[in-house]
Amino acid sequence: MAEKLGMTKLLLGVAIVLHIVWFLIFYLAPVKILEALALPETQGLFLRLFGIFPLSWAVLIFFALKDVVKNVAIIDSGVISAALLIIAFLVYHFAVQGVKSWFFWLSIVVLFVLYLLIFAFRPKSKAA
Repeated sequence: MAEKLGMTKLLLGVAIVLHIVWFLIFYLAPVKILEALALPETQGLFLRLFGIFPLSWAVLIFFALKDVVKNVAIIDSGVISAALLIIAFLVYHFAVQGVKSWFFWLSIVVLFVLYLLIFAFRPKSKAA
C-alpha cells in the first residue's frame, strides 16, 4: 500500500506541475505563443479564462497531497472533471470546428493518460 501511495503522490505532483504549465500557457502567454501552438480563439476571453481552471485544480491537488487517503474524493472529482473536459474537447472538435492544433491533441492525450494512471493508482476510500 505504501508503494501505491508513493506512486499516487508522484502522479499528483506531475499533475500539479502540468496544470501550472497549462495555466501559464493559457492565461499568461502572449498571443504569439498561442498562435504558434495553433490554439483556436487566441485573442478571446474564453481561452484566457480557461487558464484559471488548471490553476484551481493544481491548488486542489496540492491540498489532496496532504493526506491522499482522506482526500480520495478530491482525486476522484479530478478524474471525473478530466474525463468531462476530454469529452467537451472532443465534442468541440467534431461538432463545432476541426481543431488543427498539435498542442490541443497532445494536451488531450496527456490529460487522458495522466488521469487514467491517477485513477489506477488512487487509494481506495475508507467507506468502500
